[in-house]
Amino acid sequence: MCDMPSSTSTDEPIISKVNTCFKNDIIKEVLKSNFVNPRTKISDDSVDLVTELSKYIVVESCLRAAKQCSTQNRTTVTLNDMESVLPQIMLDFP
Repeated sequence: MCDMPSSTSTDEPIISKVNTCFKNDIIKEVLKSNFVNPRTKISDDSVDLVTELSKYIVVESCLRAAKQCSTQNRTTVTLNDMESVLPQIMLDFP
């Protein structure tokens, strides 16, 4: 579970206010599971980059689902809201 920092400054972009819960070792194992050659290695910088990109994709997905929910005058984001934004997210983050 991720917690929002207590800072409430509106000058910062929302992504800087979100604490990520992605663990680099898990990201690394997921990436390695897709390697054809088991001796292929991945640098720590690459894992950090993929982790940061994952954070952006999750935050963007949540923001889009919240926006869709808001346009329907609802205050709770549901699984259906998340599912409805995924096709566009997949196109925007290939």
